[in-house]
Amino acid sequence: MSTSVLTVAPGIHRIKVPTPFRVGPVNAYLIEDEPLTLVDNGPNSARSLDALELALSELRYRVADLELLVVTHQHVDHHGLTSTLVRRSGSALAVLDLLAVPLAGWPAYPERNDALAERLMRRHGVPGEVATVLRAVARAQHGWGGPAEATRRLVPGERLELRDRGFAVLHAPGHSPSDTLLWDGHRGVMLAGDHLLEHISSNPIIGLPLEEPDATAAFDERSRPRPLPAYLATLRRTQALDPALVLGGHGNPVRNARAD
Repeated sequence: MSTSVLTVAPGIHRIKVPTPFRVGPVNAYLIEDEPLTLVDNGPNSARSLDALELALSELRYRVADLELLVVTHQHVDHHGLTSTLVRRSGSALAVLDLLAVPLAGWPAYPERNDALAERLMRRHGVPGEVATVLRAVARAQHGWGGPAEATRRLVPGERLELRDRGFAVLHAPGHSPSDTLLWDGHRGVMLAGDHLLEHISSNPIIGLPLEEPDATAAFDERSRPRPLPAYLATLRRTQALDPALVLGGHGNPVRNARAD
């Protein structure tokens, strides 16, 4: 089996999908269960799709065999292929309830988010021409994502049940407003997106709240985004769960989350 596919737990296979970003490959996870489930998928590119198809074939599956897709958060390296995979497989799509509308209307949300970023830059002294250029660069990234209609909206605290296992759905904002963890407490396994990574510290990114209609309201002192305190709080909750295995969105599994 190629280095792009690794069995990381019984019935769970990590698939490394290439991205054009400096972070390198993104991890998608195939869960061999009913329904056959893929957690995250990669950016919207032919290269990423080819790599995913090849990895699935090594595991003796096709895209058409997928029955459930789950997206852990809003960043394009994790959800860009979603609409293509849904169209080719007819699979269901499960995302955090707060993410469903922004994902369906993509790229309207990231464009509002970019407006927030530009306002913040200008407010803190970044020259106007620099802020404008950086916003244009950010806009170019939106094409690596795409709109997708969720068929199931995951509510924090509910369970995502498969035939042989189940996951508690945990909302863990910090790295992004939509970070979603799937926690199998029986086995001590957590699928964590970019919430906790083995080789780097995940960055808490200032992001427009998913339910916020525009960037202006986000400047209200009582409601402005505070991702770092949110991220530290969710890390403490993860530490209290003491997972034996954390399957992150990049790099190798984390096998001692409390210590790391």
